[in-house]
Amino acid sequence: MSEMKPTPDDSVEDIDAFIEAAAANLHDRKEARRESWRLLRRRPSFIIGVVIMGFWVVCALVPDLIAPFDPLDYRTDINASPSWPNIFGTDRGGRDVFSRVIAGARDILKLAPPAALLGVVFGVILGLFMGFLRGWFDTVASRVVESFLSLPVVLLGLLAVTTLGKSNLVVMGTVAVLFTPVVARTVRSAVLAEADLDYVESAKLRGESTPFIMFREILPNVSSPIIVELTVRIGYAVFTIATLSFLGAGPPPPSPDWGSQVSDNYNAIVSGYWWSTFFPAMAIASLVIAANLIADSVQSVLEGS
Repeated sequence: MSEMKPTPDDSVEDIDAFIEAAAANLHDRKEARRESWRLLRRRPSFIIGVVIMGFWVVCALVPDLIAPFDPLDYRTDINASPSWPNIFGTDRGGRDVFSRVIAGARDILKLAPPAALLGVVFGVILGLFMGFLRGWFDTVASRVVESFLSLPVVLLGLLAVTTLGKSNLVVMGTVAVLFTPVVARTVRSAVLAEADLDYVESAKLRGESTPFIMFREILPNVSSPIIVELTVRIGYAVFTIATLSFLGAGPPPPSPDWGSQVSDNYNAIVSGYWWSTFFPAMAIASLVIAANLIADSVQSVLEGS
């Protein structure tokens, strides 16, 4: 009996079926993204977080349109209590606290989100290699990651900034490096759960390269924890940069960032001048809370809870 051979029509049908399946898969992914976005918009915590975050973003973009005074302008009415026109009062240098809080949003938001993004990118790359390659590389990298995680973040940040110098680039890079081990550990766990699944084995049998399998096959399937990590890290970045500023290792002066404002004026609380510390501290808290509200909402939607 002669062997049956595929005809050109069979090949065309196979190609058509493959194209239809790919189109259907793409359509399902788009529908899933639309559904997730619809559920996200219906969550009050997400809306509140976005409103607060959006307010501070506007303040960072156009502080001169919102702040009534120059945030660096020293005047004679020092430590004036909140009243019109200084609705948040003045600090020990006579500077308008409200204007300084508004202007301080720029210094935080031009550092925190990029630092969080860089930390997540570095952590994702390291976590992918750790979870997929395993073996000696995973063992060595895991020991290094655990060593970093056992050390206080603020202490490492102070050491790095003191050694390399105070500048926005150094502060941003330091925070990114500090976040890398945490993200790498999360991504590694997600990759380990995916590395032995059928689609990964199929890619190996097709002869795909290691980078292709990691970044084209596995990475899209571990995107949910990565998105959650990014939103969470933004809040942590705000708090970390503000802490470094409070300790004198943040953005260099004359930056009116919130951490420096708290550091400059917290001694005045015992004298009853609470407003010059309270309002910058509340600004830090509100931005961190907004980031956490967004992160919790995103995590809940992605996990289907």
